[in-house]
Amino acid sequence: MDSHLLFLLNSKWTHPFLDRVLGILSCMEFWFPIFALGAVLLLWKYGIRGAACLIFCALAVLVNEEGVSQPLKKWTARARPHQSQEGVRRVDMAPIRPKVMAAFAPMQISFSGAPNPKDSNKRSFPSSHTLNATTLGLVFALFFRSRLWLLLPLLMAWSRVYTGAHWPSDVLSSLVLGLFVNGGLIWAAEWFWRRRLDRLRPEWVRRWPVFLIPSASSLQTANASSPV
Repeated sequence: MDSHLLFLLNSKWTHPFLDRVLGILSCMEFWFPIFALGAVLLLWKYGIRGAACLIFCALAVLVNEEGVSQPLKKWTARARPHQSQEGVRRVDMAPIRPKVMAAFAPMQISFSGAPNPKDSNKRSFPSSHTLNATTLGLVFALFFRSRLWLLLPLLMAWSRVYTGAHWPSDVLSSLVLGLFVNGGLIWAAEWFWRRRLDRLRPEWVRRWPVFLIPSASSLQTANASSPV
């Protein structure tokens, strides 16, 4: 099943438009300056609550990487598709710096050769990209009250299979893992905000009674203020 889904998503259901969109989505180096700009805008518009959101995202990504992803990668030592299968289609951005300029260059398409038994860098499970995209998707869906952000981890999971970096089972498992890990972190942050921050910065809690998870009263207020 894993090999069949990989063939469909990586080799059969392809298009030049998807090569560009999913290849760019999968390249973290491309997004670094955009992340930086987004962080500045979040701080400018939302102030302290925006800063708290950014700090939480940074800590959650740190937990994902050091506490979940890297230990599991070392423990499972699962080969990526292009390491274990011949003919896996790989999609990369052109080797241009700064990376944002590579968005206007042709995408680099290649195919994996015969597996190398001496390749010890096997790090297919879990997908760090998918775990971290789940963090951003959940946090921003709650912060901005928009379910559209939940598409981010789904698109990232698709892109990692499409570009030949992960097996379908890698990204599906990473989505589930990301929901549990990040859901727990969000719950813990909300508990701290409502139960402990009031002792340190009561003026913050008075202004923003909730951090991310909406309360029943805030939902009633939002529904009452929305046009019929």
